[in-house]
Amino acid sequence: MMKKVLFVCTGNTCRSPMAEVIFNSFAEEKKLDWRAESAGVAAVGDRPASPNAIQAIAELGLDLSGHRTRFLPAVDLNEYALFVGMNEEHADILRSVGIPPKLVRVLHRAPNAADPYDLRPDIVDPYGGDLDAYRKCRDDIVGAVKLLIATL
Repeated sequence: MMKKVLFVCTGNTCRSPMAEVIFNSFAEEKKLDWRAESAGVAAVGDRPASPNAIQAIAELGLDLSGHRTRFLPAVDLNEYALFVGMNEEHADILRSVGIPPKLVRVLHRAPNAADPYDLRPDIVDPYGGDLDAYRKCRDDIVGAVKLLIATL
């Protein structure tokens, strides 16, 4: 039986949809019995992913063009075996709506070998940034998802 993970960010237009498609690509490649979906704690329903997120993901050969935003309270949370926030605030919100703490994680960036002084653990929101901000976010998500998958 396929297990499902829900990636959660704020608006569900950038980080969590990118994490969703990246996770699904790796899970399929590794033949894992996991599938990802995404939602936002403040998402306005039925909107596309941001154009820069679509472009950044397309550069990996993945497709985010069909994504539509989902508001967390509209999602049946009983479908998921794991919940992953893009930062601690998202994880706190998940726990506050009754998700058992053992099922909630935060997607932490892999260490930045290029800059040992870059100690930010969370996936930084690129919303409103240029394409390079989205590429940086995408690359952070790729490294973080690889770490996450290694723990499943």
